Amino acid sequence: MRYRLLAVLLLIIGTVAFTPSTACACSCMPLKPSQQMKGSASVFTGTVTAIRRIDGDPLGPTPPIVYTFRADQIYKGAAKAEFQVATNADSAACGYNFTVGSRYLVFASAGKSGLFQVDPGVRLHTSLCSGDQMVRPGTGPLRPRDGIVRDQDGYSGERLGKALLTALGKPTAAPAPTPSPAVTLTPNTSGSSSGDGRAPIGIYSGAAGAGAALAFAGWRLLRRRPESD
Repeated sequence: MRYRLLAVLLLIIGTVAFTPSTACACSCMPLKPSQQMKGSASVFTGTVTAIRRIDGDPLGPTPPIVYTFRADQIYKGAAKAEFQVATNADSAACGYNFTVGSRYLVFASAGKSGLFQVDPGVRLHTSLCSGDQMVRPGTGPLRPRDGIVRDQDGYSGERLGKALLTALGKPTAAPAPTPSPAVTLTPNTSGSSSGDGRAPIGIYSGAAGAGAALAFAGWRLLRRRPESD
């Protein structure tokens, strides 16, 4: 009986010890738009074009996520056509859940943040506390009517505040994305595999070598042919 009781106690202690603790919800200190601008290295509007999940230990902490944005207006920082910004995968860890194809106003910080237990490998990062928000599709500077809030029924409009637009100031248009280099193919008019209409030198060399070998073999056979009576 004593051993059975000890076994039950050990089972309870082991279950409690290895059960993950409940995640704490993200808590943010309210910041004014001017403070959000001051604490950011880059502020821009852009559309999410890609998501990249960072590799990590399956038994370790959840790695962050890197979002790629196609920028359209730059409010602070270097004017770039594309930005990569990291955030935690879990909103409980202050991660911001961006949606591919949607446009956002992004406040991104640089340097160490203390938010990530796994290095995201990119310079910029953001969180639920940074002030990011979804805005209406477009490419021009933000206007009061470009605000969007997300609710349980979908999306509804909300005007962007005057304090926010004042703090953002006048933006700079993002540069156009660099187009991929075009590949030019020269028509092959001779039926050969070379783009300039000539067969590769190696093909000619191989053919010449084979011809010489055949000629030599024929010459040997002729020398070995018995003389006719």
